Amino acid sequence: MSAEITKVGIICCSGEAIAEGTISRLATRRVLELLRPNATVTLCLPLFLAGNEGERNFAKTHPTITIDGCDKQCAKWGTEEHSGPVSAALVVTDILGTQATGCHRSSRQASQPEKEAVWAVAERIAAEVDSVMAETELRDGATAQADGAHCSCSSPIPGGKLAIAGAAVTIPGLSLIFEQCAERNIPADITGCAALLDTVKIYHRVPPDEEGEYRSALLAAYQDFRNGGKAAR
Repeated sequence: MSAEITKVGIICCSGEAIAEGTISRLATRRVLELLRPNATVTLCLPLFLAGNEGERNFAKTHPTITIDGCDKQCAKWGTEEHSGPVSAALVVTDILGTQATGCHRSSRQASQPEKEAVWAVAERIAAEVDSVMAETELRDGATAQADGAHCSCSSPIPGGKLAIAGAAVTIPGLSLIFEQCAERNIPADITGCAALLDTVKIYHRVPPDEEGEYRSALLAAYQDFRNGGKAAR
């Protein structure tokens, strides 16, 4: 593998017969857009299986993780048949166990348990990406830019801007972070400040001496978001 490779490819389940298939796709998108936007790209399983050389070559030359909805592991077996062993293979039913009970195949009007299931799987994928990246960097001794074929839906979403210490600070995926906070019922008042800041710190480095200013700016933006506005851009 080239020392220039730093992107991790993600191939997720395309099945729609069970809720876990939908969860795998939604969780993958959360990783691509919010959790690890600079470290991941997605490969399209249908194109891959149909013989697209760009998709297959990417999986041959880059570390690749498959996310399957069930233990049939169609994504894993298809990838390994055409491009060789994958770096990691995750199965949603193994990750969630009974947590997916009652979840629906459609993502429309998702319930709270379904939203929590998506986040649980997304966080597991992100952890696996970190592990694969660390192993790749140790083995190759380099962290340069990668190129190759990837699906356009892997492009990260725009960040939100906050005024911190007189400067504009961009937080990647701020609207999605606020959405996550709302889903987890973090209140949009002073009692939710600590939890709000802790959630943002998962995805964005906050200098300790600026935490007070971040709390104030985040709370104001979060209140606007909860009142029907959008995160600052």
